[in-house]
Amino acid sequence: MLTSIILVLVVITGDVSAETSCQTTDSRYEVSVTGRIIGGETIPQVIAFHAYISKHVFPGAGRRLVFDVTKTNEGKGYNSHTGVFTCPKSGMYVFIWAIRVWSGEHSTELMINDSVYGSTFLRAKNGDDESVSGTVVAHVSKGDTVYVRNHSVYAGDGKIGSNLHGKPTFSGWLVQ
Repeated sequence: MLTSIILVLVVITGDVSAETSCQTTDSRYEVSVTGRIIGGETIPQVIAFHAYISKHVFPGAGRRLVFDVTKTNEGKGYNSHTGVFTCPKSGMYVFIWAIRVWSGEHSTELMINDSVYGSTFLRAKNGDDESVSGTVVAHVSKGDTVYVRNHSVYAGDGKIGSNLHGKPTFSGWLVQ
């Protein structure tokens, strides 16, 4: 026997945002909204990613670093196979990367599309391991790509290390 029928009709004109969840008065039905609907496309409200490199790497000059383990990827902009964040929404973003070097030296660059927006340099000597981090705040447009690479002409030497005591990381999030 059919006891009830629920019919929901929504007409969208322009930008719409909704509460994150709601229930009917009898608490039997829940609807969740995770973004804004703009012109028929759902744009996530929260955009943030965090990934790390899981094994030692010996990158060459200009080689993109692939942070292969993703811990956070709200908005689905980061690709752990390529190491590239593709911006799902235009806005002001913060990007942070940290590199760990063992008995060597490396220079890294944060790239937005094909432009250098930030760089780091680290020299670890005498069997020491050290870390360096960089931070960039930049306006990024939808579809732009962001990644970390080894310096374009200086390959450095030694390894970028990763183990249970420390891992190279790459993170970013939408501020506004």
